[in-house]
Amino acid sequence: MKSYLSGLIGSLGLISFYFITMRLLAGSWASAFSQFKQLWYFMLPLSLGFGIQVGLYTNLRSKMKNNTSKGMMAGSTATSTLGMIACCAHHLTDILPIIGLSAVSVFLINYQIPLLVIGILSNIIGIL
Repeated sequence: MKSYLSGLIGSLGLISFYFITMRLLAGSWASAFSQFKQLWYFMLPLSLGFGIQVGLYTNLRSKMKNNTSKGMMAGSTATSTLGMIACCAHHLTDILPIIGLSAVSVFLINYQIPLLVIGILSNIIGIL
């Protein structure tokens, strides 16, 4: 039961991270929900896969102490988070050039969909 709860918290946590980031970058909750509506078919599998991995990791961790699962979880977490950030990237174009990171902004905008797909695929690999 603990692993199910951990998975649910992980999945909701990633979605919450997305909405909070979008709210801060876009300036309104309406923009955050509008963007989510446009990309929900990427966001839901990404957060669901992440939640499943958190649940599996919690279950495995309770059964054994293995650093390999920690590494896989960390890698997938980073990919999922990067995928979520890529969705918000077009709002960063207003800020990143000011702080000298315009190349990062352009990269995230140009590769938004591939980053989301890579995030989903890495979740599938992590689950398997």
